[in-house]
Amino acid sequence: MPLGIEGRDDRLRVRIGGRDVRSVVELALHFPVQIIDPEVHKLIEEGPSHRRRFLDWGVFHVEPKFFEHWQRYRQALSQRNAALKAGQREELIRIWNPELLEAGVEIAGARDRYLRSFAPYAAESIKRLLGLELELQYRPGWNQEFSFDEGLRRSEVLDRQRGATQIGPHRADLLIRMDGSLARERISRGQQKLVAAALLVAQLRCFPNKTPVRPTLLLDDPAAELDAEHLQRLIDEVGLVETQLVITTLDDNFPAFGQPGARFRLAQGILMSP
Repeated sequence: MPLGIEGRDDRLRVRIGGRDVRSVVELALHFPVQIIDPEVHKLIEEGPSHRRRFLDWGVFHVEPKFFEHWQRYRQALSQRNAALKAGQREELIRIWNPELLEAGVEIAGARDRYLRSFAPYAAESIKRLLGLELELQYRPGWNQEFSFDEGLRRSEVLDRQRGATQIGPHRADLLIRMDGSLARERISRGQQKLVAAALLVAQLRCFPNKTPVRPTLLLDDPAAELDAEHLQRLIDEVGLVETQLVITTLDDNFPAFGQPGARFRLAQGILMSP
């Protein structure tokens, strides 16, 4: 199906099958994309929001109801936070709890199911790339000694003090450990890039086979911060994925993946054929 994307004046125009599409969700369903670029190490090094987005990309493509639950949760969270910030009465704050709890439990369950199916692929990739043992652990955003419902009740005083909901899937994290230690504390920047790249490749490997849409991988300057040996390992790993591959490189004769189906050159901001 023909798909076109045009960006102009901070606006994005998308056409799918000859019709204009306003929903970013529909674009994501028809054109799933992952990117491995020189900043990919941030998945390991920086805060939980990076890892939540990574996890949710995968969940979105395997759990049909996930986006609906996510929308419901975000709307209830926004309303509850507004009530907290305004200092409204307890009953007006708690009125949003049932929707928040129901959608939040669905989100946490979907993420956990996805992680269980994804983790073996990731562990295999890390073993091949770095020879290390990978452990992934999902923290749903509340103390697991309690249910989300009980945790929300226990957090009411702190929520009021801070004017925002302090627990829930919006505070979740994916812990990434290598040989028992947190990855960001154990490995170098170059190794962080390899780990993050391996996680993204593993995510593409477990992309649903039943859908007619196949994902696209954008590989931006893959040689950055990698020596020849580890670059080749990354190339070998990417080669395991059934995907459309787009590579940007500073090397005109980049040897990986054979001859490209099409080649373009960027000069002074203009994309052209060589």
